[in-house]
Amino acid sequence: MEKRQIAEEMDTLLRQLVMQNQLVMAARVLEVYFQRLWKIDEELANRYVRAYFIKYNPKQLERHLKRLNRAI
Repeated sequence: MEKRQIAEEMDTLLRQLVMQNQLVMAARVLEVYFQRLWKIDEELANRYVRAYFIKYNPKQLERHLKRLNRAI
């Protein structure tokens, strides 16, 4: 299996969105990126998105999930 990397421009966009507390938008953009450029299905793209945020933005993800839990 070949190892793929996210394009630098996409990485920059994702960092900017995360800094602006736009995690949902960043996740959606990344999901579409995976589906269109990597040509993978929606389920696998969702798993990759979760893995990306767990690896690169765990604090922001944790804050986002806490806010969601309080809203419920």
